[in-house]
Amino acid sequence: MKKAILLLFLLSLFIQTAFAEMLNIGILDKQAVTSFIFYPQEGKYIVYTESGKLEEIDNTEIIELSFWNNKITVKSLEKDYGSFLKIRIIGVATKNAFKLKTNKPLGKIIKYEDNLFIRIHPYNNYLQLINNIDIDNYVAGVVEAEVGKNPPEEYFKLQAIICRTYALKNIKKHENEGFSLCDKVHCQAYHGKPKSEIIHQAAELTSNIVIVDSEINLITATFFSNCGGQTANSKDVWHSNLYYLKSVKDTFCLHENNSIWSKRIPKGDWIQYLITQHNYPKENLKDNCDIEYFQLNREQYFEKNNVQIPFVKLRNDWNLKSAQFDVTLDNNFVILSGKGFGHGVGLCQEGAMRMAKIGYSYADILHFYYEGVHMINLKSLNFFKTDF
Repeated sequence: MKKAILLLFLLSLFIQTAFAEMLNIGILDKQAVTSFIFYPQEGKYIVYTESGKLEEIDNTEIIELSFWNNKITVKSLEKDYGSFLKIRIIGVATKNAFKLKTNKPLGKIIKYEDNLFIRIHPYNNYLQLINNIDIDNYVAGVVEAEVGKNPPEEYFKLQAIICRTYALKNIKKHENEGFSLCDKVHCQAYHGKPKSEIIHQAAELTSNIVIVDSEINLITATFFSNCGGQTANSKDVWHSNLYYLKSVKDTFCLHENNSIWSKRIPKGDWIQYLITQHNYPKENLKDNCDIEYFQLNREQYFEKNNVQIPFVKLRNDWNLKSAQFDVTLDNNFVILSGKGFGHGVGLCQEGAMRMAKIGYSYADILHFYYEGVHMINLKSLNFFKTDF
């Protein structure tokens, strides 16, 4: 019975991911693009419209696409191809990459890989651009956008697995808008083709590897910059109690860039905030001891005089780097002395980078931050498909 249940879980995961080799990523949506230049950088492209094949182009040609009279006009330097409702520019070589530069609004040149779909935005009067891209090429772009080019290769492998897992877990996030994920931080930051070949290789070397929990479900692969010495429980931050997102002691990040911070706030502003926002007893605030607070470990609440304030709320309200901080007084100022940068749940990037630098494998690092999870290769799930 248990074996049958496990097979069902594996099959379910296969069904979710079997058709996920290519992703549709909404790009430049917030820029409200009405005109841009497309030119191939590598490979060869064929332009299709709703009427069929329009033209073949290579890296010696460019085309301009513009929003005009509720249609998409297509022009080259020598020819006006007309107006259409939908455009698909498909790479037909082994490797394909293109450059894109927006004219309205004026933007910089950005390089992307694989294919580009263009249509009229369903809710606004501008173009909707969708980068139809191989998942490993997308993952490489995300890794560089999220962490830069300086970490060691072993860390890039780890981050690639995390970003791939996140993408497949959230593949329907923008389904109602016609694509899988966007290029903004709330999906995953994506700035196009990475400049680093090492990052590209890391994505390819870990191709198809994802992280699953004990029930063979893709995990919520959260990460952040620095935990300040201790990660947070998911239930304390998001009220979602996931067994693999438990607080762990982390000494690896303690001397990295974002390990400590401080913020000075006028004492009167802090007192007014406590009284008006949280009904803190006004008479108790005359005593400095009732203002000061020290977290012995990462705590969930600022708790005094029968008042309980989530540290996560304090972080959001005061735009702080983290929710792990002490409160002290310096004459007429309150000093918030904090540790870490980010929500604190999951993988601490600076700690993980340090671990990679001193020789830990990406598997060791992953299991240090996500306890009780497993890495699997999606292709291995093909075996179970024939059993049903």
